[in-house]
Order: sequence, then C-alpha cells, then structure tokens
Amino acid sequence: MDSIDYPPPPSQPLCYNVRTRNLKRRFRKTELGDESYFIIDSSCYPSDAREDEKSSHHHLQLLLRCNNEESKQNDFSCHACLQYTIVTIYYRCNGCYNRFHKECVESPAIFISPYYPKYPLQLLQMVSMSITTMVHKTKKCHSCGIRVGRLIYYSSIYDLILDPICAQKREFSIIFNRKRHEHTLHYFPRKVSLNCDICGSDDNKICFYICHQCSFVVHITCVNLPNVIQISRHNHRLFLNSSLSSEKWSCGVCRQKIDRNYWEYSCSKGCAYAVHCKCAIQYDVWDGKELEDQPEEVYDNIKSYEEIGDGLIRHFCHPHHNMRFNEDFGKIYYEKKQCEACLLPLYDGNSYRCMQCDFNLHEECANLPRRIQNMVHAHQFILQPANFIKAFFCESCHRYSCGFRYKCCEGWCNKSLDVRCASLYEPVHHQSHPHPLFLIYTRTTKEPCVICGEVSYLLLNCVKCFFALCFRCATLPYKVKHEGDEHLLTLSYENVAIYPHWCEVCEENMDPKKGYYTCSECGTTIHIQCILGNDPYMKSGQITTFSGLMIHIIPNNRLIRPICNHCQRRCQYKLVFTSGGDIFCSYSEILDGPDKRLLQAKQLAHPLTKKKKEQLAQRKQMKIYQEKLRIGF
Repeated sequence: MDSIDYPPPPSQPLCYNVRTRNLKRRFRKTELGDESYFIIDSSCYPSDAREDEKSSHHHLQLLLRCNNEESKQNDFSCHACLQYTIVTIYYRCNGCYNRFHKECVESPAIFISPYYPKYPLQLLQMVSMSITTMVHKTKKCHSCGIRVGRLIYYSSIYDLILDPICAQKREFSIIFNRKRHEHTLHYFPRKVSLNCDICGSDDNKICFYICHQCSFVVHITCVNLPNVIQISRHNHRLFLNSSLSSEKWSCGVCRQKIDRNYWEYSCSKGCAYAVHCKCAIQYDVWDGKELEDQPEEVYDNIKSYEEIGDGLIRHFCHPHHNMRFNEDFGKIYYEKKQCEACLLPLYDGNSYRCMQCDFNLHEECANLPRRIQNMVHAHQFILQPANFIKAFFCESCHRYSCGFRYKCCEGWCNKSLDVRCASLYEPVHHQSHPHPLFLIYTRTTKEPCVICGEVSYLLLNCVKCFFALCFRCATLPYKVKHEGDEHLLTLSYENVAIYPHWCEVCEENMDPKKGYYTCSECGTTIHIQCILGNDPYMKSGQITTFSGLMIHIIPNNRLIRPICNHCQRRCQYKLVFTSGGDIFCSYSEILDGPDKRLLQAKQLAHPLTKKKKEQLAQRKQMKIYQEKLRIGF
C-alpha cells in the first residue's frame, strides 16, 4: 500500500464520528491478509457548510479520569478503536456522548516516526466490525502484543502494525521482555529467512526483533506470546516453556514431533502433554485470553438430574415429571420411541422413561454433563434442552437437529453442537477402526472420509494409517434396526465391489467407495441414507421456524408418497417438510435451496404478516425520531 501526503487535519480535534462520517462514501480500501481496511485521510472530514452545521453539536471535552464522576466505572471503551485500554486522559463528546482515547482522536492520517522517517505509518479502520472478527481474526500490535481494535497504524514496507496509543510512543521500536530474553530487543524491519528462537520456524513473511548483544532472534508475533493459556484440546492450563525433558514429544494439536530446542506449551499439572507455540494460539484452539495471574476457574460437574428414589430421577430438561430407569428397554426394538436428546430410536441399551408422558432419554444422554470443553471450539459449551420452535445447526457434523444442544458460553458466539458431536473427545475410539483418532485441523486437507467419501477440513484422523472420518459419519449410530430384518445392522465401510450388492430399500447398487449398513447373519445391505434419511436428528410432528419460515415436520407414511417441490421426485425418506403449502425431502432444501425466497414471499403476503411488518416499521421510525431529538438534529 503506497502512502500519500495529505493535508493536515483540522487544528481543533474532531469527534471520531464526525471525522469518519464520509468514510463509506468517499473511501479507499486496502487488504491486510484476510481483512479489509478503510484508508483514513482528509477526504473523510466535513467538506461543506451543511456538514459543518451537523458537526457543530459534537464538542469534545478533555477529561481526567481521576477527577470526574465517571472515574468509578471500571469499563472504559473507546468508541474509535473499540478497545478497553484504561487511560488517565480521554475525550468525551457532548453530542453523541461517546468516549475516546486522546491518542485516537488526535491520531493524524499519516504518522511520521522519528525512527523510520522515510516510511510513514498510515491510519486504517477495519471494515468489518463484528465481535467475531474482533476476537478471532484481528492482528496484534507489534509493540504491546495486544490484539488491535478497529483503528491501526500500518507500514507496508516494514510490515509494522501499531495501535494509535503505541504508535505515538517513542519507544515502540525497542522492547524489553525479560520473560523472553534478558537483553533489550530491537525491531528489525526486514523480511528475511531466519529461524525464530521461540517457535523455530523460518517464515520470511514476518519481521523480527533482534538482540544486538547476542544472536537471539524472535518473530514480532512470538515476542508477546501469552505465558499461560487454556486450549480446547486439554483440560488443564498450559505454560510457555523454553525446554522439555529428554523424552520424545508430539504436539497435542498437529500430532507432529516437538523440537526440544525451541519453546512450547506444556501442561501445568504435570501431564505428558505439550503443544507447538504456533498450534496453541490458533483461533479455533485458544480463546485469546492470557491467564497469567488469573485465578483458575473451577466448574462443579453438576449432574443433569436429581435422584428422587431408587431408579427415579428428575432431569433438568424435564423438570415437571419424574423419569424411571428402564433396563435394556430397547430389546423390543420399538423404533417409534425416540431419545429426546439425540433423537435416535431406543434400539438397545438402558434408558429413562417419563412416568406421565412420552419423554425418553438414553442412559448416556441422561448423564450428559452440563458444561463441557470440546476440541472443535476454543470456548466452553453449556447444555440446553430442545427448543420446540427452532432447530439448530451443528457446527461439527453440519446437520440440523431438534434435540438437545451444547451452545457456546460466550454470548456473542452462536456456535452449537448436537449431543453426539459434543460427546467426542480425543482420542476418539470408533468401533469401525482399531486405532485412536485425532482431530487434525487443516484447511487444505485432501483426505476423504472413508464412509461418505467427502473431503472436509474437519476430520478425525488416524496417525498410524490412512484412515479419516468426518464428524457426520463418526457420529452415525453404529447399530441400527430396520423393519425388513430381525437383526441389528452394523455400520461398515468394507469394499463391496468384490461381489455384487444392492440396497434392500431402494434396490439400487451400492457404491463401493462409501459406507453402508449390513447384517452379518442375513447379508442384508442398506444405504445409510435409506435407513436414516436425510435428517436423522429432526423430530416428526414438530413445527420449527427459520429466517421467518414456518416449517412443519411430518411423517412420510402415506400410501402415495408426495413429490418434492425442489427435486421433483417422490420423497422416499421417513420425514417430509412442508412450508407455505410446498413439500420438501429435506430441511436443507428449504433453507439452502432457491425456493427459500419464494416461500418467504408467500408468508410475507399473508395479511397477519403484513400487519406485523407495518407495526415494526412504525416502531423503528419512532426510535429514529426520538434519537434525533436527543442529539439535537
């Protein structure tokens, strides 16, 4: 990105909202990695009398945090950079009532550093300001090591990123971090291929800090690594160490060898567990929180139910009735009885059954923990009962479900897992494979799943052989029951090409590259989809809503099967989905197919929907009018 000399900003400091009012209308953009930024320059300032009149209400007042009524507040959020950095002096706008760091308000569009006067720093503002982007994808300030907010200073020549506060400090190019090195480190603004003494990589796309007294070299991204972290792959905290014992170690994330000559994270409780520095701080592994000097949170393993008597419980998801323990209830193979948590039939095994209604739970599902840490996400999950008016999307197996779910504990994060995916922990022991399986995150993997043959970046891999399972197939029930066979069918992926096989349901040939269900005694073979359907975790008789659509889930038990409006074929699976009078084979055909807008238009045309829409529009206009009165427009 080429820097350009712009006219100086106005002599009087402007409210950040006024300064960037024209940013989206007269903008230039630049790309830093996978993030987009607006280039802030003088063209963003008010340019005519009309805009100046609007800006006249925004007077900035310089305040001392220790001498005003707001000093007791612990949370100071700058409305410019969206950071919570606590400062002594700050600005407060009398027009929009927002607070700003003094450095953010006074930050020039081009900052000339006395250390590198030939290469000025350009002020940028992030285009996307969602909380998810701010937490996971933003870069770190190369001076303080804290994740930058919405405003940054950037030099394309030096690949230097600074927040506005650090950029205006004269010492940003020199740091002293005794936990990393005993000497002062100097910023080296060149991209060369040198091995970092912390992570061991020789990435020539990253600049360095170097020591003038010895040969110590460290990436700018490694110099401020957190000292204590909690990751999704291990139950204990991990500490940053400069050395390990002489034993052979493998990384708990990528499963590759750990070089003891470089730094790594190891378990604080003495477990034989270690992780590469780079692997530990991946956004899907670490939640971004530095835990040094923070007390360790202890979560009590609260049971999901209360024991009432011998074989009687009261589950928190079904608090009004008691449930009785049934030993091996599935011996009768009553397929119409579903577990309310995983929504699979009660084929075999023990279960709990409500004494007053048709609420059933597998014994394993009744004992699900209330709070878990799962390997697929950096945050913790909490168990929630089924929402009877809304299905959810599982982030691991990519299926929709009406059952219990584990939802991310962070309020801004919408990730959810169904109970089967949430019950998988490393190492995963699957009945179809003799070796343990591990989640190896890679966005560029080409290894297909041995069951469905699909390529996914979220795979459970065997480190001893070429075996991989996607979460959709890893959570399939290993044993199922079909009305056409008196025995239980087991999941298999053995090659069926050695002798001809066909599906007993659809009477089509079996794909030799895909898994199937088979009976070891009768030789019956059935497609997975033919026995479970497209949506095995949806419940018949339920009405769900999604993006304004009302969807009815009904059993496909008519003598003449209906024709799907999407694929124009007869629906052959156990469930069909209706919305707006149309019929579909699967839930995803409604939500992801081209018919979604047409269905929404049908529902919006309903007179009750029109009336509700008009009421919402009137409320919105009233809020806008009240806001204008408040700020004086």
